[in-house]
Amino acid sequence: MVVDAIKRTRGLPVDLPAALDASGVIGAWSWSPRSDRCILDAGAAEVLAGDPGLAGRPIPLEIARSCIHPEDRPAVVRHFQAVCERGGLFVAEYRTLSPSGQVRWILDRGRVPASASSRRTGHGLIIDVTDDRREDEADAPARVEPLDALSVAIDRALECRDALDGVADSELQLLVDMLLLRLGQSIAKTPAGNGGRRGH
Repeated sequence: MVVDAIKRTRGLPVDLPAALDASGVIGAWSWSPRSDRCILDAGAAEVLAGDPGLAGRPIPLEIARSCIHPEDRPAVVRHFQAVCERGGLFVAEYRTLSPSGQVRWILDRGRVPASASSRRTGHGLIIDVTDDRREDEADAPARVEPLDALSVAIDRALECRDALDGVADSELQLLVDMLLLRLGQSIAKTPAGNGGRRGH
């Protein structure tokens, strides 16, 4: 997965794992419409499925999103299904509820293939935006509208990552993964990624 690949990288000029932690990037996911299975890295598995031990294993979507807050899950599931029908950018902001009762706000951004494109794989990032929530927004429902800022850039990067699935060049894939993570950091930090969500 994206974050795991970054952590395995050596000789880079910055401490990327520390930068990711500081920016709120939690982890990454991939989804195959052919098998209808999702693969999470350790961070995503802990937050979305409630079990980091599921990292790297193909699991049903029901398990992969079992920690989405019950009040937000129907809207997120409907939105994901709608995007899967046509393929394209998936963006949702919702709460997660851990087995211990902790509530977190997650910004989930990815690109998924149309259901008919069964051989292609979807990819995405999840970002913790809990600290960006205002007190009067703490119990707001999930938001599934696309954001304005950086949407085109991250959509194209996800398209590129999807295309590279069939290319046996791990360095190219890692470079695109790094770009995706940097875009995720920018979304988490910019007004369009934070305050801009309040206007939806």
